[in-house]
Amino acid sequence: MTKTPSRRQRRGTGSSTATPRRVQIGTTSGLIIVALVFFVQFVLDIDVLHLDEPTLTPVSTASTPAQTPSLTAPTPHPTIVAAAPGEALVPIPGGYDGGWFQLYFTEPINTRDESRFTGSPVEEALVAALDGARSTIDAALFEMNSQPVTDALLRAHERGVRVRIVTDGEYGLERPDGTFDQIEFSGIELRSDQARRGLMHNKFFVIDSLYVWTGSTNVTHNGLYNNNNNAMLIRSSRLAQNFTAEFEEMFGGSFGVTSPATIPNPVVTIDGTPIETVFEAEGDVPARLVELITNARSVRFMAFSLTRDDLIQPMAARAQAGELDVMGVIEASQRRFLTDLVCAGLPVRQDGNPNILHHKVFIIDESIVVMGSFNFSGNAADSNDENTLIIHNTAIARAYLEEFARRWNESQPIPESEFDC
Repeated sequence: MTKTPSRRQRRGTGSSTATPRRVQIGTTSGLIIVALVFFVQFVLDIDVLHLDEPTLTPVSTASTPAQTPSLTAPTPHPTIVAAAPGEALVPIPGGYDGGWFQLYFTEPINTRDESRFTGSPVEEALVAALDGARSTIDAALFEMNSQPVTDALLRAHERGVRVRIVTDGEYGLERPDGTFDQIEFSGIELRSDQARRGLMHNKFFVIDSLYVWTGSTNVTHNGLYNNNNNAMLIRSSRLAQNFTAEFEEMFGGSFGVTSPATIPNPVVTIDGTPIETVFEAEGDVPARLVELITNARSVRFMAFSLTRDDLIQPMAARAQAGELDVMGVIEASQRRFLTDLVCAGLPVRQDGNPNILHHKVFIIDESIVVMGSFNFSGNAADSNDENTLIIHNTAIARAYLEEFARRWNESQPIPESEFDC
């Protein structure tokens, strides 16, 4: 997508000062102990401080189910049994609790009445996470018009939390119904990518240098109430370091291909689960996906956009050779790009949501999940600012497979008559 110049180019500024928390040590031995702990924790990378300890109570678990008007039948979330030791997930409103993470899926109700319809479990979970912040919130948001989330950011600022936000210069700042004017007016520090070819397309928060919220969900009424989306809140100081480093680059004015290709912790292991982090446009998500697809036995995808031949052709070729089991659901408006998969006779369907299927998900071998803000397109890889996590966890994969089954059951076949095979 080529971005047209913004009607106005501006850079929001503001400041807030969080109250510092100090630890005083009155002896030489105390200082030696602190130095040793610092060396072991951060140089040798041994988690003696239990910064990634998964047993603490996450901040975002909602306490009550959402009060959503039943325009459509509610979507059940079955219990997931343990797939391996330490991988049991507990159902919570809107998703699942895995101890060190919570995973959420939106349940579209397809309405434009923003004043009447509230109580999205995903929105409530994000608000709870922000209300739990004690020192810092850094947010990279493509767009925002959720008043509850905006109010939570304003509350955090008022109680002394340092809040900083990066947004897109057009789709964020220039959105007519957006809430960034409230953010600017409050004095919260706000930056944008101004007018450029690519998009600041991220949707992530870093809270207290410990929690990361990310996924496909824009912080908007459509994103939370009308579109199919996913989001995760993950407790990991080392993962938070990755997202903080990316945020600092953008906050300092480096976007897209100008952003440094440095990630403090490219692979983080949390409670036995390896998680790879990739940022675009300085990374190479397509190359990593091709590597995973080339060695896979099964692939399921839910995608707003899938336009890259370097992803489509390996799936089609391996499936036709009987080497790969492929099924996919694509946003209906984007189906025209799937000629090779449809003409290969593969089970690929268009979504049944009258609004948007906005997922950006691959599930590989029922054990690996690729998720984040990254659409599988040229612009996402070459121009935009995006984030992708590659999560190696069977239980999380099974949760995404359940979401895939829900989307598949309401999907429709893509008419072959639309393609010249």
